Amino acid sequence: MVLGKGSSKVTDSNRVIFIVGNSRSGTTMLGRIFGSHSQVHTFGELHFFEQIVSEKIVKLGECWPSDRLLTMLERLITSAREGLFCPVTVGKYRSDAEKILNLTSKRDPVSVYECFLREETRRHRKHIPCEQTPRYLFSAIDILNSFPDARMINLVRDPRDVLLSQKNKWRRRFLGAKNIPLSEAFRSWVNYHPYTIARLWVSSVRMAQELEGHDRFMSLHFENLLKDPEQNIKNLCDFTGLTYEVEMLSVPQVGSSSGMDHPGRLGIDNTKASGWKKGGISKTELAICQSVASQEMRRLGYEFEPVSVPLWRRWLSMVTFFLKISIALLLNLRRSKNIVRSIRRRLIKPKK
Repeated sequence: MVLGKGSSKVTDSNRVIFIVGNSRSGTTMLGRIFGSHSQVHTFGELHFFEQIVSEKIVKLGECWPSDRLLTMLERLITSAREGLFCPVTVGKYRSDAEKILNLTSKRDPVSVYECFLREETRRHRKHIPCEQTPRYLFSAIDILNSFPDARMINLVRDPRDVLLSQKNKWRRRFLGAKNIPLSEAFRSWVNYHPYTIARLWVSSVRMAQELEGHDRFMSLHFENLLKDPEQNIKNLCDFTGLTYEVEMLSVPQVGSSSGMDHPGRLGIDNTKASGWKKGGISKTELAICQSVASQEMRRLGYEFEPVSVPLWRRWLSMVTFFLKISIALLLNLRRSKNIVRSIRRRLIKPKK
């Protein structure tokens, strides 16, 4: 299922592509698909919105002093070239940061961030930047307002497959992603709980629902992308104003949380659909997930699996939920400019 009105062609000089969605929904794979296009450079997760700038700063267009902008640029350049989890070596990319800052007279962080995206894309001899940071879905309105020619693609995946992938996410460090530090693997393990993951999925689906009908926002089911990749990629190219290239189908099979990376294997692995049916999540986890996400699953056409578990098992699971979420809160404090608001709109009271 594809949602969205489509869009007219836009010039390369103005175009930016954002890939969003619930975490572990295929956003990284879709980023690689776009990155295989001759004109598109895909960035890894940069977490500019929420982590580096707050919603308030974006709306007010607040200007920053040059030193603060240079520090921000050094963080962005380090993330783009070395990975999100690499620490910033002060001064290492200062000259590159200064060159980018000198290219724009504007001194608000969003304008400088846009300049960074375009210059880093040109560095790779391409013209169209594409950033895939899943949580940008919760900043979608601000992003679309800040980038009048941006196109945003939201990936939706069966919440039970999301649950399975999130459960195993901490293992990525041992399946080929050696750049992930042990502390981040531990944070991923702490973050996992079937109730948390299901609630996050519900929040993402409801947020996307609010954007349905926006002519620069489009939702795509991950399962449909796997089932018919060529046609769906052609649809995405039409939406983003790109010319379809067959090379977009040849992406390395890496990033899975259920098996080793195989960068030498090219193509879209359609076995990743309905992986939860092969095992990996318990009946209790399945019951909690389907209970929390029931309304949205029905609306999106995901069929339910009959499951029955004793009530005491669900209560026991909720005990671990409160323990884990307390630890997760401490570990995630630095990852958002407004942690209270982030938790509220994702877990406590998702928008309908």
